[in-house]
Amino acid sequence: MAEAEDPDGGSAKSPHELKREVSRLLEMIAQGDECTLETVDEAIRTLQLFTESRLKTAEKKPRGGRGIPEEFLCPISKRVMVDPVVLENGQTFDRLPIQDWLNEGHRRCPQTLEYLRDTRLTPNRLVRRLIAKCCKEQGVKLPNLMEAEGKIAGVCNKDYFESLLDRMSTSLDDQKAAAKELRDLTNRQASFRAFFGESAGALQKLLNPLSPNKVADDPSLEEDLTAIVLNLSIIDSNKELMKDNPFVISFLVGSLNSRTHRTRSVAAAALSELAILDLNRHLIGEAGAIGPLINVIGERNIVAIVNASSALSKLFRLTENRKNAIRAQATSVILQRIVRRICVDEMMGLLASLSCDQDAVEELRDFGAVPLLLTVLGEIRPERCKENCVAILDEICSYDPHTVKQIRKNEDASGLLLRLSVSTTATARAQRKATSTVKKIMKIAS
Repeated sequence: MAEAEDPDGGSAKSPHELKREVSRLLEMIAQGDECTLETVDEAIRTLQLFTESRLKTAEKKPRGGRGIPEEFLCPISKRVMVDPVVLENGQTFDRLPIQDWLNEGHRRCPQTLEYLRDTRLTPNRLVRRLIAKCCKEQGVKLPNLMEAEGKIAGVCNKDYFESLLDRMSTSLDDQKAAAKELRDLTNRQASFRAFFGESAGALQKLLNPLSPNKVADDPSLEEDLTAIVLNLSIIDSNKELMKDNPFVISFLVGSLNSRTHRTRSVAAAALSELAILDLNRHLIGEAGAIGPLINVIGERNIVAIVNASSALSKLFRLTENRKNAIRAQATSVILQRIVRRICVDEMMGLLASLSCDQDAVEELRDFGAVPLLLTVLGEIRPERCKENCVAILDEICSYDPHTVKQIRKNEDASGLLLRLSVSTTATARAQRKATSTVKKIMKIAS
């Protein structure tokens, strides 16, 4: 299937003839008729020749005195694309013009008029590279991509951000639509997360629908707003905003009591992010989050349990939070989870944090937790879980000599602790705690 080539190494056929040839070859491949490796290679070569011929034809028709192919011009602005992006229907545009188009409320492709179910923009890096190469060859200076992105964030996105916040004070339908859009944007774009820290009163506008005087009886809206706060909390500077906006933490604590487990789970995750800062741990504890978080731990949803455990593990670094947890019967709830072998590793971590408080140790003793702890210690568990387990046992033994005697009478338990104290695979802390417990047992025996 040889083809005549021009002196420059291209094809002697016209673009139209090459297009027909490509279609014919692709149809043969799709139908499986006479589909050999030679046919596939020929299709690839012909497609390459077709592309080259199109570019050469376009270069012969410069626009505005420039030799830039029309394919590299944005269909909206008619200018060279700086940051080409693709819509879900495969059409490519420059980011700023198409974002403006979408921000105006259009939901149809301006090129094909197809309805767009998904308005997300995907970078077209291949076209970007081709444009950069072409501009270099033609001596055309291509605007800096970062400058273009800054313009989009500063002009286009900021205006859209403000318009979405304004809609949070209108009808319920508008609130729901705006919240859903903000949830998506704060999840995908760092610029939108940053806007909340840069715009005075943005958080108040966001949570207006669920303020004390305007409690929205709509679970989906509450979930979207809670997810937005989670997205915002990823940025460290936004974590620091909470000291000046304590109502956000109050909102999240309220979301822990939501009717849907998804909202409760997301609220716990957001509190876990915010609790990374020492000051926020105090604010979260004061806002009454400890009890609701413990309630979430008692639920069936594993993701919610893990998120709540993560939040509590950070909050327990403050003595007052641990004491509030003990008063909220955290010890009992955690032990019940361990008995049912639900999130055992996370529960052991929480229990280890509480066990440095004498009240928690007394509860563990009263609940008869030692046999359960010894059983878990003998199971195949991550080393960190065993470390926490033996640390709890050592704390109980430090407060209660009766427990030491109980372990001493159990040869299996004594042997387990002795082996752990000299184990080469155990963590240093686990070895240290096991050794401490063994010494207590030996002291009682002597």
